[in-house]
Amino acid sequence: KHRLGSNAIASRLQPDDSFLGMLPLARRLACAAGAGALCLGLCGASNDEAFTAHQGLVVGAAAAAAASTSVTGAFSSASQAPPADGSIRYVHLWVSEDGESHLKDCVVKNMTVKTLPGGRSAQYVRNLADSIEGLNTTNVIITQMLGPNPWHHCPQTQFVLTLSGTWFVNTTDGDQRYLPAGAWIYQDDTIDNPAAKPGTRRAMHSSEAVGPCNQMVLQWRRAPVVGHPCPF
Repeated sequence: KHRLGSNAIASRLQPDDSFLGMLPLARRLACAAGAGALCLGLCGASNDEAFTAHQGLVVGAAAAAAASTSVTGAFSSASQAPPADGSIRYVHLWVSEDGESHLKDCVVKNMTVKTLPGGRSAQYVRNLADSIEGLNTTNVIITQMLGPNPWHHCPQTQFVLTLSGTWFVNTTDGDQRYLPAGAWIYQDDTIDNPAAKPGTRRAMHSSEAVGPCNQMVLQWRRAPVVGHPCPF
């Protein structure tokens, strides 16, 4: 997919005799970018009203498109930026005693420096199967997420690794995380979680793919727990 840059948008929306013909494009750009007053001006206005205000809207459309691109770029940059030595980050979707689900940004603890088999450089290592109970038996699932997944429990205690694309997770406390390629999340908000309660959203989350999103899911037999964020 090719994005239309802010300068190109501005040039395509310059005030001239073809402006009215460009209104459908301008409306779509403004509303897709969530441009606030710009969206109200273009999405609900008549052609005459929009034409009267078009000079301000040209600037607004370019600014909105630039902001939208920078937000998208931030997700991409975060996943591509080199990590600090010995720092492996993950997100934990955890559950408190009241049944609320939460998101916590975590860093893997107790990493050990070891020499690579080739002997020329080192690596940071932690074998979770040896140090965390229940992380020694797994199902490995490859999936492509295509759209929204309303409030639900995760099927099993699991890691979800984003291979390509982006998806996001919402928790019952109102928090949200976008998970671009390279991100991974640990979830144990299963139906067996001690804080879960049938007929409610206790120990649940919702999620959605931003376009097709390829994932690898590693499911464990580890029992879900309450109130223990960042367990690794």
